[in-house]
Amino acid sequence: MASVDMSIVLVCWNNKAYLGPCLESLYGSRLDSSFDVIVVDNGSTDGSLEMLRSEWPEIMIIENGSNVGLSKASNQGIEATSGRYVLLLNNDTLVNKDALDSMVAYLDHHPEAGAVGGKLLNEDGSFQGGYAKFSTLWEELLIVTGLGFQLKPGYPSHFDARQPLPVDWLSSACLLLRRSALDQVGLLDEVYFIYGDEVDLQYRLNKSGWQVVYLPEATTIHFGGRSMNRWKRRKMVYRGKLLFYQKNYGWLAGFALRILFSITSLLKAILWALVYPIRKQRERAGKELQANWDVLKLCAKLQ
Repeated sequence: MASVDMSIVLVCWNNKAYLGPCLESLYGSRLDSSFDVIVVDNGSTDGSLEMLRSEWPEIMIIENGSNVGLSKASNQGIEATSGRYVLLLNNDTLVNKDALDSMVAYLDHHPEAGAVGGKLLNEDGSFQGGYAKFSTLWEELLIVTGLGFQLKPGYPSHFDARQPLPVDWLSSACLLLRRSALDQVGLLDEVYFIYGDEVDLQYRLNKSGWQVVYLPEATTIHFGGRSMNRWKRRKMVYRGKLLFYQKNYGWLAGFALRILFSITSLLKAILWALVYPIRKQRERAGKELQANWDVLKLCAKLQ
């Protein structure tokens, strides 16, 4: 495979409705940077593969017979590419020329940077996410209770930078990585099925002396959460956080986070149990009860 400026890796799992527009935005951007695209399909049954073969024959496809997880599938894509840089891109995004070309240009001119990303926007153009710090137990308390969001919209993401800024970590919805940095620190840790893998990777980049840089002018529309509803997603998000703490902060911090998640989930379950008899709230209350019960089971068994 001829080397290009940027190899773009997308992982797909039953998200045809968003994958098509994402690819259209990419190929329609008329980038100055050369690129190739690889889609790793995790056993989609919604016609995604048929669409790719008929409408995008230039795209390389890796087919997994089942959902092997985001981190493993992303690694498969990275290992099959040869671009100077690797763009991890969610398939429920819409990209633009200015953002992607500016990210490539930044890595070209800043050899100290191992990764770069920008601002995520909702469909209506409002702020969705920027950059974040590696969390503390106090910050996790603010997140899980919702108090952080009440204090600052978008919490724990920040969006107040006006110039390129070295940060702790960025979302992998649209994250450009230097291949030589990946060669040094390794690929995504596949112990994370989904969620937490990008934080872990950027933690390793920071520890190894690479900068992770936020470019506020690089914007991407991210629909977000289209492959999994929020109740099922909660358990996976918490699992990623627990694994990250245990791996990078040590057993004691991991245990403390499990206690925090257990107590808050138990309190939420009690609250929703009280709400459940209200007919208009019964459907949501049932989903909330199940989601919090799933988190309690996760906290009890995760090692």
